[in-house]
Amino acid sequence: MPTITPAHLHELLASADRDAALVVVEGHAAVVPSTPGGRGEQPDDAMVITTRDAVIAELDTGANDEQLERLAQRLDTALDSLGG
Repeated sequence: MPTITPAHLHELLASADRDAALVVVEGHAAVVPSTPGGRGEQPDDAMVITTRDAVIAELDTGANDEQLERLAQRLDTALDSLGG
């Protein structure tokens, strides 16, 4: 079962926080805001996988489900190669 899914990328893109990030903590992916002290603040052991702005730049003109699926697979493969 993948750690990073298209649903995580949908959630990240839907965030109003331009600096929101997709992180992995203890094998679980989550979208967290950039605001220090805000709910969902990154734990010290969080590995940042990508940011909202990075996903937007990667997708360039917009996102469809197929693009999000491919990007999620690439991110999940990269995470697996790091032992995540």
